Amino acid sequence: MAAKQNRTHQEIADQKWPMWLREVVGVALLGFGMLLTLAMITYTHKDMPVMGLFASENNEANDPRQNLIGPVGAIMAHLVLLVFGAAGYLLPIGILWIGAAYTFMSAHFTRRTFLGLFFFVFAGSCILAVTGFLGDWALRNHIIYPGGYVGYFIGTRVLQALLNVTGSLILLLVVYIIGMIMLTGINPIFFCKKCYQSTKEWVETKRRARVRSTERKMKKVAKDSEKQSRTDERNKAKEEAKLELERKRENERKLKEQKKEEAKRKQEEEEKKNPQVEMELKEVPKPQIIDASQRKKAPVAKEGKAFQKEKKPEGVSLSTDAYEGYELPGFDLLSYDDSVPEDQGADQGELLSVQKTIVDTLKAFGVDVSAGDITRGPTITRYEVYPSMGLRVSRITQLEADIARATKAERINILAPIPGKDTVGIEIANDNKVAVPLRELLQDEAFTSAKKKIPLALGKDVYGNTVIGDLAAMPHLLVAGATGAGKSVCINSIITSILYKFTPDELRFIMVDPKVVEMQVYGELPHLVVPVVTDPNKVVAALRWVVNEMEKRYRLFAKCGVRNFDGYNNRPRPEAEEAAPEPEVPEEEASELEEEADPEVIESIARALEDGELGPGAEVEEDEHGDEEAEMPDRFPYIVVIIDELADLMQTAPADVEMNIARIAQKARAAGIHLIIATQTPRADVVTGIIKANIPSRIAFQVSSALDSRVILDTKGADKLVGKGDMLYLPPGSAKLERAQGAFVSDEEVEAIVEHCSKQSEQNFEPSIQESIESGGGSDDDGGNDVSDADEECLLKCIEVITTEQKASTSMLQRRLRLGYTRAARMMDILEERGMIGPADGAKARDIYI
Repeated sequence: MAAKQNRTHQEIADQKWPMWLREVVGVALLGFGMLLTLAMITYTHKDMPVMGLFASENNEANDPRQNLIGPVGAIMAHLVLLVFGAAGYLLPIGILWIGAAYTFMSAHFTRRTFLGLFFFVFAGSCILAVTGFLGDWALRNHIIYPGGYVGYFIGTRVLQALLNVTGSLILLLVVYIIGMIMLTGINPIFFCKKCYQSTKEWVETKRRARVRSTERKMKKVAKDSEKQSRTDERNKAKEEAKLELERKRENERKLKEQKKEEAKRKQEEEEKKNPQVEMELKEVPKPQIIDASQRKKAPVAKEGKAFQKEKKPEGVSLSTDAYEGYELPGFDLLSYDDSVPEDQGADQGELLSVQKTIVDTLKAFGVDVSAGDITRGPTITRYEVYPSMGLRVSRITQLEADIARATKAERINILAPIPGKDTVGIEIANDNKVAVPLRELLQDEAFTSAKKKIPLALGKDVYGNTVIGDLAAMPHLLVAGATGAGKSVCINSIITSILYKFTPDELRFIMVDPKVVEMQVYGELPHLVVPVVTDPNKVVAALRWVVNEMEKRYRLFAKCGVRNFDGYNNRPRPEAEEAAPEPEVPEEEASELEEEADPEVIESIARALEDGELGPGAEVEEDEHGDEEAEMPDRFPYIVVIIDELADLMQTAPADVEMNIARIAQKARAAGIHLIIATQTPRADVVTGIIKANIPSRIAFQVSSALDSRVILDTKGADKLVGKGDMLYLPPGSAKLERAQGAFVSDEEVEAIVEHCSKQSEQNFEPSIQESIESGGGSDDDGGNDVSDADEECLLKCIEVITTEQKASTSMLQRRLRLGYTRAARMMDILEERGMIGPADGAKARDIYI
């Protein structure tokens, strides 16, 4: 019992060995097992020393020794073989197993494990001795017994003598199996069964794999056979179809020949009846390369006035009496780079190569075209192609992305077709862009011509022609584009063009700059009616003053019996006829005056007569406007209203701004008042439909999307511009867009021109106008008291309706007077402020106090 308890404690102590100690023991056993294994595998009796206790019978030992562990390994192997015989090879295997289990399997070994190892080797040695197996091997290796001394003395002398050979083998096999189980923990029977099952499963798997491989091969053969049969059928069908097609072609060819012969016979008969000469077909002209990107040679600039002005009569409105002796700026204020040689043109070989690439790309997609002219502009190069007969130009536009890929262009624009020509244009941006100086445009004949009343130098088109607009014919302009696309430079070019053409007594500016920084450079101009308006809240008052000025001019036009601005300024003056003979009018100017009858002007005056703003209806307020009519000016100057950023104003007071801009745009043309509106956010809520409908002339610079382009131009195209002044211009009275490179004027040039103009005369603002704007630009409460003449007229009509119906509501004014909701609500507020109607009280009707 005590022994059992001791063994239990020993096992517990073994199991409680620390991890590091078990790993050290395991590594030591692995090392010893490997040494013993190598020593026994490479053992030979010739490696034993000649002298000594373990000397061999050889006179000389091997030199060098064949044992990998040397003499020590030979001695260890010799001892193991002497003791256990051939069964000694099981000893290093068992030691390696125990070492691997300790090191890698975290095993907990007891004395049972080592006892199992002993039984495993002992039983093997005795089995070899009893059976006499490997006796020859023992003699060759100079070992006396195949089972060693243990097998000889215990197996032969003891067990064989007591149990004979059969009994000894049975006992020893039982001990051998027990030792194996104690050493490895594996049941040999279970192990053999698992090996048998694994072998059986492996054989079955291989058999199934062979079956599947055979099935796959058979399926492949069947599939190949079926595929070959289908191929043969298709080939047969193709051959039959080919033969059928050849027969059809032959029949068609014969039919065509018959038709040709019949047509030829009929033509001969017709020629005999009515002979005439046939005209040759139009041939495609030879392609030309036109380089319009080069600058023109600038003439020598003269100091002083750039344009000669005739002396105007005195008595101009808006306090322009103090501008006598005013001199226009000279061209020497504008820089012009003459260092660029005129013959520095584009590489014609490169242009022809790009055109060939375009033609080859189109032909690769089945679009047959022939090469046309190549026109190189300041910013883009236009490659023209002639489509073949019967080719739809839409097929060319569908290949826009493929052409861009073939030409390696960042973006292209396709004109299908070019307006006024029978070719399709493919526009590609130039690698080297040429700036268009403003001075070159101002010195052009188109700008200096007297046919344009308010010329605007805009830029040059792709053919090198100057693009000069006439603000009087537009009569209003919308400029839009993304930030950095050239919008501000375009506005500067427009203002500079006007400053080079008009004196302050001929044209006045009202500049609105919500961004504060864009137009501050023009703050010293004598052309300004009021200082640059930067407060968005005061813009509405400034626009109302423009509306009042427009209506004032229309009343004076009606009193004088003239139709428009030019008719008033050029009217015959009785005082002038008595004092001096009437000046002769050139025939060209007389013809121009005769051609000034504009249907739009007549229609606007007719609408004004219907509204009571002109004609007899205006005589009711003769006393109210008697002072201004008594001070009838001799002539009126042009008024140009420039709004730099419309989006900021539409966020502040969208209804009032839109209403006043619409009124000015509808009627101000005949009054000599023109609008130039710019914005960098061309959204539908900024550039509304009412504004677009009344401003037909537009300039679009590069925008970010086709939607923005449609807002500006009602068509796409601005999204494909390349920026830096590249623009699309919609002239007045035309639906054809012109692509041009905008004129460039630097900030230094603008400052020099403004300085020249400011030195000519002091600024003379109108105090009444400025006070009106200041009072109308305050808070909302103060702004409600500023009622224009048009609002007063509308109020009279509202009062008449209210007194007749004895009730007041916004919807009633909308229905009866055809007013918009915003204006009808404003009329109700004014009537309430003046004490004519009561305040709103929910759904109850307002009280009527008149």
